[in-house]
Amino acid sequence: MARWKKLLKRMLSDSIPTSYTYGEAASVLTRLGFELAPTAGGSHRKWRRRVDDDTSVIIGLVEKGSGHLKPYLIRDMIVQLQQHDLIPTDLEQGDDVDD
Repeated sequence: MARWKKLLKRMLSDSIPTSYTYGEAASVLTRLGFELAPTAGGSHRKWRRRVDDDTSVIIGLVEKGSGHLKPYLIRDMIVQLQQHDLIPTDLEQGDDVDD
């Protein structure tokens, strides 16, 4: 299984996601087709992916250097991915797939 999929699988099963960095979350979002929206400065980042002609999914993260993200940011990211069916089916079903 690819590294990003292992990471996402761990995030899915983590009830208290305290050990994830911005870089890890950003790598998962990038692999899922999200793009970083332009920023006016500061540490808040918006990741965006269009899911159809009328809808975009926007996920907010805080890039704060080498620290860990707050658990609510990872939980919110996972909820958004689940609500919009953006999690690969092999991870939802618990299969191990090489990619």
